[in-house]
Amino acid sequence: MSNTPNAPQILVPPLSDAARAHSLRATLAAAPSQTDIWVFAYGSLIWNPCFNATDRRAVTLPTHRRAFNVWSMLARGTPDQPGLGLGLEPGGTCTGVAFRLDDASLQEDLATLWAREMHNGIYMPEWLAVTTDSSPFTALCFVADPSHAQYAGTLPDDDVAAVIASAEGKFGSCRDYLASTVHALDAHGFADDALQSMLDRVEALCAAEDKASRT
Repeated sequence: MSNTPNAPQILVPPLSDAARAHSLRATLAAAPSQTDIWVFAYGSLIWNPCFNATDRRAVTLPTHRRAFNVWSMLARGTPDQPGLGLGLEPGGTCTGVAFRLDDASLQEDLATLWAREMHNGIYMPEWLAVTTDSSPFTALCFVADPSHAQYAGTLPDDDVAAVIASAEGKFGSCRDYLASTVHALDAHGFADDALQSMLDRVEALCAAEDKASRT
């Protein structure tokens, strides 16, 4: 059983194939265009996309911020030691990369994206306006669902750092997930001071733990 404060005690089961397909159909029905589909990447999709893209643009989402507000109990943690993943939270702003999906493989790529991001319904897919140096446009954004059992909400920075420093799942450690996101944002010209500060905290915790283990 998890000893992480506020973490869920059970693994939320995945959505059924039918429920996931219904979510995808409903989201596409609300899309402003059925062919010009953009996806906003603010975390691992920046450095590990799961789709073909014909264009990419550095953008800002002016209505939401990026936050470690999702408990990760498989990808970057376990039910006994959950990690934390990034989700969008209303309020603030968020920089990232918008990818235009390839029309030729659109349905296949969306199905793959839904299998990854909507595995157990922790996110709400929403069409939101993102801005560039030129004109704004609408992109698909995955916003954390506050009613979901794996929604972590706002945790103290010390707790977030402690979780990230220690959690690891089938796709690797939370520490590497955070570092990869920071480095990907830097590569696109977006310095996220909050994420960099969190990475500094995590690295300090890991260094202290490593030093303690050698004494």
